[in-house]
Amino acid sequence: MSLSFLKYFFSYIFKSKTRQKLLFLAIIGLMISSFSLTVIQGVMGGLQGGLIGRSKNVIGDATINFSSYDQKVYTQLKEVLLKHQFNFVPEYEIEVMLKNGNYISPAILHGMDFSYFTPEFILKKDFSELIVAGDLGRDLRSFFGSQIVVTSPAHTNLVFAEFPRQGLTKISDFYNSDLPEIDKIHAWIRLSFIQNLIRKRVINKIRFYNANIPKLSRLISNLDLQNIRLETWEQKNSTLVWALNLETRVMMFLFVGMSFLIGICIVSGFLIFYNKVRVDLSTFWILGLSRKEMFRLIYILGQALSLFFCFFGVALGVVFLLLLDTNQIVVMPEQFVERNIPVHFETQALIFSFFIPYLFATFFTHITFKLFKNENYSFLALIKRVS
Repeated sequence: MSLSFLKYFFSYIFKSKTRQKLLFLAIIGLMISSFSLTVIQGVMGGLQGGLIGRSKNVIGDATINFSSYDQKVYTQLKEVLLKHQFNFVPEYEIEVMLKNGNYISPAILHGMDFSYFTPEFILKKDFSELIVAGDLGRDLRSFFGSQIVVTSPAHTNLVFAEFPRQGLTKISDFYNSDLPEIDKIHAWIRLSFIQNLIRKRVINKIRFYNANIPKLSRLISNLDLQNIRLETWEQKNSTLVWALNLETRVMMFLFVGMSFLIGICIVSGFLIFYNKVRVDLSTFWILGLSRKEMFRLIYILGQALSLFFCFFGVALGVVFLLLLDTNQIVVMPEQFVERNIPVHFETQALIFSFFIPYLFATFFTHITFKLFKNENYSFLALIKRVS
């Protein structure tokens, strides 16, 4: 009897000629809400993840900054990092002026020592001389083999007067990260070149790639070394992280609002639905189903509809994202970094996509059911009035 009851009213909503269209639209809207939330989170996760990934590929996950260099501290730190198998690159970062012929541009020059690890973005590059970021190379009007004068205003030689120190090198390769904040100003060279320029065998940073940040943070705290500070990528780019989080929160707020509106439609749809099926309920009552059991089953029907269509919407969203990711459809104009739409979603995002619409639907369905249950009417009186 219970199965027949649920089957009958499920068919009444979707197959009956007198089906309640507002409830039908509300349920479909619930599915669309879950589907949209899944797709938006997947696409936004892909776009944001791509941006962060390209930046971390060059900048690294974290850096240890030296306020003043101490060889004993560096040696102790290096031994610990090697013991725990961290991927790190000692470097000296310096602000310089690069000159190619009559073209001059400021730059952040990274003197890097690849004795312990070589970052992925450098692996396929010619690191025999200077590697210049793409936009910086264009500003200098440079090519492969262009002779570059490197000037450090912070370091001077005294010859009757103070003159900035200079070094001479050639461009051996170019690198494009597709991030303007990197490509406009960064360049990379051997650490020995920088140390010869400043005439000191020192470093001022240790850069980490693919690092376990919590483990690294605990390790640095336990060592309690002086004159060093751990700075993660998120701390260094706190404004960007804040902006990305704000973007995500605004998107979530809009979809929560949409789910709320769908919940209101569910209230209206179920109230009309309950009003229409009272005669049908009385029929089941005549057949021997108790009033309490009918109320329990009609409540289960409402919750089951919400559960099924939210799950179905998430499933459709996952299938759509997988198809989007697999086919790599090019939809963006040429000036965009991402020509195809990137996709990245996690279990947490899927759970969120399911539970936000479902909780709203459950809440409003429960309220509507309470209103219906509290109405005092007699099945017997209803049958007499109809007959």
